[in-house]
Amino acid sequence: MRLFHSVHDVNNLNSLLDRAHQYRKNPLLDAQKGKGRRLGLLFLNPSLRTRISTEVAAQNLGMETIVYSFGSDGWSLEFEDGVVMNGSKAEHIKEAAAVLGRYFDIIGFRTFPGLKDRDEDMQDLVFRSMAKYSGVPVISLESATLHPLQSLADLLTIETDWSTMHPSPHDQNRISNPSTRRPKVVLHWAPHVKPLPQ
Repeated sequence: MRLFHSVHDVNNLNSLLDRAHQYRKNPLLDAQKGKGRRLGLLFLNPSLRTRISTEVAAQNLGMETIVYSFGSDGWSLEFEDGVVMNGSKAEHIKEAAAVLGRYFDIIGFRTFPGLKDRDEDMQDLVFRSMAKYSGVPVISLESATLHPLQSLADLLTIETDWSTMHPSPHDQNRISNPSTRRPKVVLHWAPHVKPLPQ
């Protein structure tokens, strides 16, 4: 998989959920799988849970992780073409992403919506630029519109709770199978630190 921007990017969601259940029971199940690989966790915005959980998960797979926060650890990125970069944005995404792709086997990238142009936010251009120019697989650690790691964690939690309430010896009642009866679910979360475009 070259891109994980949405759970819809996964070819077999049931298989991924099965693997997640295995890692939940035994986090070090594949402790050597990522040996010799490097994950770059790149942040345009602050993070607590996503950053720490992704770093620990990568290390549980034997990967080396490097965390870099644009703006606080170094230059901010420019995403517009043809702009004179004489301010704090001294790196253009085209060049920066290509360089980062040479250092990392996989990139995890986090960005929030700009909240200035809804159509632009909905296109997720900042995330898609990193994916386009890096040349390596890119995982969204949250973007202007989606948070696939949170979606995956939510699916796992719902499926676990659903199977506890309605045990079935077959996979036919899985939450991720759209042909089955779905539970009624109430989603609740703390207010986001930044407004979201939705």
